[in-house]
Amino acid sequence: MSDEISLPDLDQDSDYDGAWKEALRRFLCAFLAKYFPREYAAVDWTVEPEWCDKELSQVIGQSGHRNRQVDVLVKVRLLTGQEQWILLHLEIQSSYEAEFVSRISLYNAGIYWLCQRRVLTLVVLADLRRGWAPNEDVFQVGGFEHRLRFPVCKLIDRLDTDWRDDHSLPVLVARAQVEAIRTAGDPEGRYRAKRALVLGLYDLGYNADEVRETFRLLDWMMHLRVDLERQLTQEIVEFEEARKMPYVTSVERFLEARAEARGEARGEARGEARGEARGEARGEARGEARGRVSVVLSQLAEVCGSLPDDCEERVQQLPSSALEKLAKALLRFQSARDLRSWFQRYDASNES
Repeated sequence: MSDEISLPDLDQDSDYDGAWKEALRRFLCAFLAKYFPREYAAVDWTVEPEWCDKELSQVIGQSGHRNRQVDVLVKVRLLTGQEQWILLHLEIQSSYEAEFVSRISLYNAGIYWLCQRRVLTLVVLADLRRGWAPNEDVFQVGGFEHRLRFPVCKLIDRLDTDWRDDHSLPVLVARAQVEAIRTAGDPEGRYRAKRALVLGLYDLGYNADEVRETFRLLDWMMHLRVDLERQLTQEIVEFEEARKMPYVTSVERFLEARAEARGEARGEARGEARGEARGEARGEARGEARGRVSVVLSQLAEVCGSLPDDCEERVQQLPSSALEKLAKALLRFQSARDLRSWFQRYDASNES
């Protein structure tokens, strides 16, 4: 798998992959309880789950498949005492794929082949195709039969039925994902959907930390155009002041900084095209470069947590071209270990 991916349109498209991975890693127990209650009930949650990122990257890299999807592989302890691997697959793409079940079967078999581990595959479907929820891959010729059945959680179907009045975090994230896909080409519609979800948090009985955490995930998943984002930020501030509930206002600076960073990135690109020969642009470029380093470091801290000093220094020393590559690659990072691996690949590519 290449460590470079195409960045979405920063005005509206959203980082579904990063938002879901963050949500699943931080709240795996809650998500399994809501999405797959039978499998949740079999796990001993007194034992901390272990994430198998390296093994999963090997399997997906071998398969050559990558689309609008999120995959996490986690090792848990069952109540029986048995160690069990769970492959939680989240399908986000909205277009029909005839070979979907074959791909799920391929991942399951790939983990068994490469890691010699039986894996429990759970599938979350976040597409908008109502009623489409394939849960079985079957191949049969004569007396030979291969069959793989896997539990499926179809978000849009659940939201229309038993989740209609559910406002737990896993359901709110599901609702945000469905609304984000529905409004992918409709900035005003995305704004209205996000506004309703965010302002609705204050009436759910959440405490300040819960509101902020949920807001962060919703904001990550539902990017807005810069002007609409500023408008929503102002509405949140006024809403909180009216209710005397300063829950999310602390995020205001983060939102403004991100919007400014997006504007600076676009302005930098235009400025480079117009002002390459202008001496005064050199000082501005240096300032913009420092600003871009700051933005990338902030994004890394958001994804990986607190960075070791040596990693932070290394990022600061990267040339602008490498910094752009890192900005794209970090959308798939989950820890500082991923950043160190990226440095190793970057160094190796420069030596070759």
